[in-house]
Amino acid sequence: MSKNNISKILYGVLFLSILFFSSCNSRNIKTLKNEKVSFNDLPVEITEHLKNSIDLQSDINSMLLELPKGKEPNYRLETVNTSIGPWVDYEKLININKDISYKIDQGVPSPYIVYDDKLYVPDRYNIFTTVDDLSTLVFTRYDLK
Repeated sequence: MSKNNISKILYGVLFLSILFFSSCNSRNIKTLKNEKVSFNDLPVEITEHLKNSIDLQSDINSMLLELPKGKEPNYRLETVNTSIGPWVDYEKLININKDISYKIDQGVPSPYIVYDDKLYVPDRYNIFTTVDDLSTLVFTRYDLK
């Protein structure tokens, strides 16, 4: 084998290793332990915030709510676009401290509520503007640990 071929093989192995190890810290929320939770069974901090939001306009415009408000954020949300065109492929929820990311597929309703290392996703869109009775909401709770 020539040095040129060996170099190509080494670069290929290096590229695949980087790709593999960078994907180890990323998980799809569909693979996480989860369960359905009715609005009335949510933690009190979440129900109180949703019923009595101090800054409702901010909550309406936000896809990510990390509770309790006012504490140092542990998560951030990043939009990942498709490789072609100007479309959204998925959202990436990133644990800032642990450098772990969670893929949230396109079409999953928001806001994404994070409380006590758990992600709560509502069963429908626009919960602040179209839902008259919050007690009808059902959330999926994902364990982010």
